[in-house]
Amino acid sequence: MKSKFNGSGLKILSGLGRSLGDIDVAKICTEQVTAINQLLEANKDPDFQAEFAKFCLDLNDSIGQHLDRDEIIDMLAQHIVIKPVLDELFRGFPFTEQNPIAKGLSDMLVKLDAEGLTKTNQDLLGFYQSVEFRMQNVTTVEDRQKVIVDLFDRFFKVAFPKQQDKLGIVYTPIEVVDFINHSVNDILKKEFGSSLGSRGVHIMDPFTGTGTFITRMMQCPELISAHELEHKYRHELHAQEILPLAYYVASINIESVYHDMMGKDADHYERNRIVVLTDTFSEVEDKAHSITGSFGDNSELRDEVRALPLKVIVGNPPYSVGQSNANDDNQNESYPALEQRIAETYAASGASSTKKSLYDSYVKAFRWASDRLGNHGVIAFVSNAGWIESAAASGMRYCLQNEFSLIYIYHLKGNQRSTTGEKSRREGGQTFGAGSRAPIAITILVKNQEAKEQSKIYFAAVDDYLTREEKLGHLVELGSIINAPLVEIIPDSHSDWLNQRRDDFDHFISVDGKKNDGLAIFDISSYGVVTGRDAWSYNACKGKIETNFKNCIALYNEQVNSLKINQSGFVRENDETKIKWNTALINRLNKLNFVPEYAQSSVTISLYRPFVKLWLYNEKAWVHSAYQMAHLFPFSGVKNLVICTMTRATKTFTCFISDSICDFATLRYSTQCYPRYFYRKVKSNDSADDFRSLMAGLEFDSEQQGQVINGYERVDAIRPEAVAHFKAAYPEEAAAIDVDAVFYYIYGILHSPDYRTTYANNLQKEQPRIPRVATYAEFKAFEDAGRALAKLHVGYESVEPYAGCTMSYANGVSSDNMDYRVEKLKYGKNPGKKGNAAKDKSVIVYNDMLTIRNIPLEAQEYVVAEQSALDWIVERCGVSVDKASHIINDYNDYAAEMGDERYILNLILRVITVSLETVKIVKSLPPLTIHKLDQ
Repeated sequence: MKSKFNGSGLKILSGLGRSLGDIDVAKICTEQVTAINQLLEANKDPDFQAEFAKFCLDLNDSIGQHLDRDEIIDMLAQHIVIKPVLDELFRGFPFTEQNPIAKGLSDMLVKLDAEGLTKTNQDLLGFYQSVEFRMQNVTTVEDRQKVIVDLFDRFFKVAFPKQQDKLGIVYTPIEVVDFINHSVNDILKKEFGSSLGSRGVHIMDPFTGTGTFITRMMQCPELISAHELEHKYRHELHAQEILPLAYYVASINIESVYHDMMGKDADHYERNRIVVLTDTFSEVEDKAHSITGSFGDNSELRDEVRALPLKVIVGNPPYSVGQSNANDDNQNESYPALEQRIAETYAASGASSTKKSLYDSYVKAFRWASDRLGNHGVIAFVSNAGWIESAAASGMRYCLQNEFSLIYIYHLKGNQRSTTGEKSRREGGQTFGAGSRAPIAITILVKNQEAKEQSKIYFAAVDDYLTREEKLGHLVELGSIINAPLVEIIPDSHSDWLNQRRDDFDHFISVDGKKNDGLAIFDISSYGVVTGRDAWSYNACKGKIETNFKNCIALYNEQVNSLKINQSGFVRENDETKIKWNTALINRLNKLNFVPEYAQSSVTISLYRPFVKLWLYNEKAWVHSAYQMAHLFPFSGVKNLVICTMTRATKTFTCFISDSICDFATLRYSTQCYPRYFYRKVKSNDSADDFRSLMAGLEFDSEQQGQVINGYERVDAIRPEAVAHFKAAYPEEAAAIDVDAVFYYIYGILHSPDYRTTYANNLQKEQPRIPRVATYAEFKAFEDAGRALAKLHVGYESVEPYAGCTMSYANGVSSDNMDYRVEKLKYGKNPGKKGNAAKDKSVIVYNDMLTIRNIPLEAQEYVVAEQSALDWIVERCGVSVDKASHIINDYNDYAAEMGDERYILNLILRVITVSLETVKIVKSLPPLTIHKLDQ
């Protein structure tokens, strides 16, 4: 058949984007939902209501998901909006009349209202016409593929943003698709003497999106030849998709490509039996009733495919890890059977206790595909690459290594989620553009039980600093994984594949005694506080916290009253300018529990970010998780110190010390706090029992009992046996080593450049272990350095401001008439440079009146949590407005509350002093030499 598509794909992409950008598609879909609900409520006919109930039951059973009534109505509304787009994109193909899902939805809509439901689509007429007009200008199948992917990527973002976030929808560049398809074909030839086109090779794309993986196979004679295509199309190509829009596009896309390749016109239309609307992850029980009509066709095909022996599984799994905002009411689906498989395998085989990421949807895809493949075949996914290096995924790596004979990884880098500055630039462009900020890798898993060699792992990666376009071009040049410069990986004992750890790290004493049965230093530790509503809970101004929470508390308690009065008609208030929900607060609401009135005594100072303190509303009902912070800082003004480390895997280890409650993200990622003391109540037997239970039955010697403050007993958090451990290394000086000495020694050793460099890979993946150094003199040097560093870092607000800077005032301004208010601190500019290089960090523009000059660049050498101490001040000490809540956080308020209008200026100068002194102390540390007892 002669193609109906001719013209320029690039013009189409930009035109469609503009056309869609001017239309509120989400609003139109909402109006359709309202119209459908009104029709359903108006039709009281029992027979119709029974028919609609059966329609819902059949649809759920057919797709293997448990959609509630609202979700099914959403699907009907989306179908109304989508159908005209499909008709224009693929004019001449009777898809919507013959596709089982489209026909089933259309039939129900006709029964609801044969004419009225399309009236809200009038606002989309211009968009529909632009699709029709521009599709007349496509000449090649490749152009059409690009248009389809780009259009529906944009369409999802505009029309269904919550679904895109929930299901992790990211469409795959064609260059990646082709690379994976050709790689799989080459591996099939090498390992099994077959190809993608061979009879008996069943191919599945379980998350097909727009069907690009399947269509690109069909378009390439090297993969599926002309004489193989008809059989493949009818019997051995399979795809699954859960979103109706993507399902429709994939189905028509595959059908139209097949007809193009076979030279068939619309009069010889052959509906595909390839794409099934279903939830790939769902574990579907036997049908409880008989499905008839269109949905029965979908269900029958789904069951037929499930019985087939798959030889190839390819695709781009969804990327979603979980709901980030409870106000969105957009929870991810739960898959108990699949999650149990992950628990039995990936989680059970790993050493890490931080395993939430193992239930990310892309990890579920690896588990599902590994189980579905059988004993012989190939899996090829492009996915988030975090599992390759993270400590949490060690069990996943272990299982993959043992379940597959061959593993190929091609790392595309592009991590913009946990990197900044130079590291971010080195990662290069994002493979999926704005679609994902995660690192990306192509992973190919080969299961061949007859292979002579098993568990072989080969790795290659793109060069640093490449743009997205350069990376995609590189894939085109290689063509297949077998042409990549692969190196073999031999996993270490921790199942690390990259950045492998040193085994001698295990010889050192662990800091973490909570989850360590062996010798350890600290009895207790805690993550920083997770509020779930930082914009509300933290502020530079006590008064703003009071105003915001008084209003929020009143609204919440009103919601409880409303729910008590009318549960069936209750609608939760989701306006983030009024309240910020999280799962804990929603659970409290559902239990009809009120929250206490605002209490000023619950406001306490906290270290929100390095060198940036904020007030925190530390009331239990409004803190998502305080972990063990209540035992470290049980009341405002309590005296304690905590050594904080970053627990998330990063390239650079960091630590800090605080005398205040810390946030979970004080050190950018998950912050673990190791205290000098902890506190337990002495006046309440129940509280004491609760605490002893928390400490897993740990008994305390009478020597550990400390002084009682405000009804709390202060207890050393460092174990006596840990002190004895260090005394044993220096018996002649043992009397000089006490709990304080060990605490500050730890802070000193954690700053050792030798320690951080030598054990960098260990520190990326596990909490620190503390070596004993060779001599007491070296121990004392690290202890003294730790004391000096702690004094600087805790007392940064009282150190002497750096006096070497030059203050450049605007005309007519002097220090006497200066306004010290800050809106946004900025570094100076280096002309002709871009990015971080464009910042002249010897200059800080304070405001329109003042510029600070001659800042020593050596101050930038003190880095904490991946940026310099000064960077934190420049980033955080100004005025910010939270987009969702509209809450203003003005650091000038903190200056006012400190009674010092020059507070922010002095803070800059003081942090310069702290930075220079820290660099000096760190450079004076002795080389790291390990004591013979720890070797």
